[in-house]
Amino acid sequence: MYLKYFQIVNYKNHKNARFEFCKGANTILGENDAGKSNAVTAMRILLDDNYYYTTKNLKETDFSRSLGDWRGHWIILSAFFDEITEADSENELCRELTPEEENVVFLRSFIRCAGYEYGTVTLFIRPIKSIRKALSSAASIEEFNKVRQGIKLSDYEFVFTSRSQADFTDAEVYRKIVGDFSVGDCPDPDEDDAEQLGTRIDMLNVWQHISLSFIDALRDAEGELKKSKNPVRRIFDTVQNDIAKDDIQSIQDKIRDLNDHLSKIPQISKMGSEINVKLQDIVGLVYSPEIRVESHLKEDIDSIARYLSLTPSGEDNIDELGLGHLNILYIALKLVEFDANRNHEILNIMVVEEPEAHIHTHIQRTLFDNLKVIKNYTQVIMTTHSTHISEVSNIKSVNVLKSRNRVSTVMRPTNGLDMFGKKYLELKDLSLSECIERYLDVKRSVLLFSKGVILVEGDAEEILIPALVKQTLGVTLDELGIGIINIGSVSFEYIASVFDDERIQRHCSIITDLDAQVEGAKKGSEEAATRGLSRKEKLSDLYRGNKWVESFYAPHTFEVDFFEKEANRKYLEDIIRQHYSRESTIVKYIDALEADEADRYDAVLAIAGSVGKGWLATILAQSIKYDAKIPDYIIEAIAFASQEVIDLDLIKKMLLYVLEFYDEGVALKEKVQASYTADEIAVVAKDFSENFSDDSLALFLIKHKEYVANGSI
Repeated sequence: MYLKYFQIVNYKNHKNARFEFCKGANTILGENDAGKSNAVTAMRILLDDNYYYTTKNLKETDFSRSLGDWRGHWIILSAFFDEITEADSENELCRELTPEEENVVFLRSFIRCAGYEYGTVTLFIRPIKSIRKALSSAASIEEFNKVRQGIKLSDYEFVFTSRSQADFTDAEVYRKIVGDFSVGDCPDPDEDDAEQLGTRIDMLNVWQHISLSFIDALRDAEGELKKSKNPVRRIFDTVQNDIAKDDIQSIQDKIRDLNDHLSKIPQISKMGSEINVKLQDIVGLVYSPEIRVESHLKEDIDSIARYLSLTPSGEDNIDELGLGHLNILYIALKLVEFDANRNHEILNIMVVEEPEAHIHTHIQRTLFDNLKVIKNYTQVIMTTHSTHISEVSNIKSVNVLKSRNRVSTVMRPTNGLDMFGKKYLELKDLSLSECIERYLDVKRSVLLFSKGVILVEGDAEEILIPALVKQTLGVTLDELGIGIINIGSVSFEYIASVFDDERIQRHCSIITDLDAQVEGAKKGSEEAATRGLSRKEKLSDLYRGNKWVESFYAPHTFEVDFFEKEANRKYLEDIIRQHYSRESTIVKYIDALEADEADRYDAVLAIAGSVGKGWLATILAQSIKYDAKIPDYIIEAIAFASQEVIDLDLIKKMLLYVLEFYDEGVALKEKVQASYTADEIAVVAKDFSENFSDDSLALFLIKHKEYVANGSI
């Protein structure tokens, strides 16, 4: 069996979270303060017998801030174990976890493996029965609120149950078992639904058969290995009964001989005589005890095991190892310990915070890749910031956390993904999730960490867009939390499908070319233009109604539309002078830039072809300044992808940066500096957009305001 689901309700920033895990190695990804550590702590509260958390430890801050007033609310932590085999069922604990009858309604919310049993363990941190009785019998909302206001943390109890069958993350289910405080309605505790809440269980019995071991991100591996109860010692405690009696007897005989030999050393014997002389001098012969100095090394095997230690080959001490090797060694020892404990434990769960600490990138990938094949009674759950680990993670075993307004959301990149691929992308014999898993390398797996994503066709956009944002808006894409992913083609639909209400709830902008022909131009092709329109139609059909994905189109191509902005042409003129040696060619192309649209279109495509699109973008990225103009469709794409990130501080920073370059913006700059509230910033932003409408930031602010007004966030 293994831990399939873990539900967290009202604990810290997890209002109603459900994590889904696979056998072997799992990862929890998320930005800082997204709730990774809180999720790990919740798992430890329920399943780690070394984590002491009782009513005495309960704090008001343990309740989700989204509740407002915590009084009367419940914290619920529930583990769902799947694939309980017949062999597992021989254990009394497994029989105690497994419901006698399966609740069909409950199972609609949980995907489980057919042909196996399942079991649950749940912790309810709730008001004691007398308080719940008083709430349920309150005759009015005023009386109800009076009872609530009198609730103290000491009025809470910890109740462990098994066989609970409820999706506690469902708001309706929560209201049914806890109540609706807005109308003063709470259920009578005498009528608790045992099928939903389960039956009480002795958690000591659970902890004896299901172990959870925690390895902290701030672990001191060297210190842990030196403790008396280090993993080496715990492994020995498990295997010592298998040591042959003859071996034990031989060791004990040698220790007796050693003790005897040490005691007979003249200098040691003389120590005893000198002590006796001093005793006699102090208290006299009558009251002085006779003392001997002897060696008393303990002969029992348990005491001897305390001296077992690890020594690197070719070194004298474990201290000689670096932090990275010590971390790897410690994790390996924990796995061996799990293996040794298999005799009395049904399931071992190892939770590791940031296993990449002090470990080289190649070792990170190797470590995780090997952890994926751990035996089926050991599960590994890791929180990580490492793109190297996410690169080799099975995307089906990834939980991505997102935090907004201090409430964490758990997202699964593969929920319904394969079905989407078959239904809409016609992937009859291919698994879309497996295709994406192979696609995600270190560079592309940034999409799992980013607050927003921009998908682009090729190198030119990938190179130039970050430089444009930095130079014209005064912020970086990294500062905005935006990841830019070079698809290397126009097959956006595969990656964009990850962004959805069911999967990753992040805004994803697709930037692509329509390749429209220009009347009178010699370059370009009707075929490319037809493909562009077909691509637009396809993307529109696929993501119509999906608020997380939007496509933005260059009317022609990225290079053509970038230099269609008059302010940008001077940068191309510099490149023309650097790249071409013939004066006639230089004059021809510079004149073409100021000619009609057709001549300019042909000239830009010819220059891009000669210089190389990627190299042209590289040169531009190094040379562009604040006065460059970002094409409108790219501005809109950036505004869409970053809409959840933009706040007052960022808007203020961008305004102050841009206004520095306008002499006539001095008064407006002073207003920005004096603005502190959302309304004040909004007024200044509106003034800026009206007075400097040609600036890239003006369009950005207008589009951001539209997205907020339309309820996209």
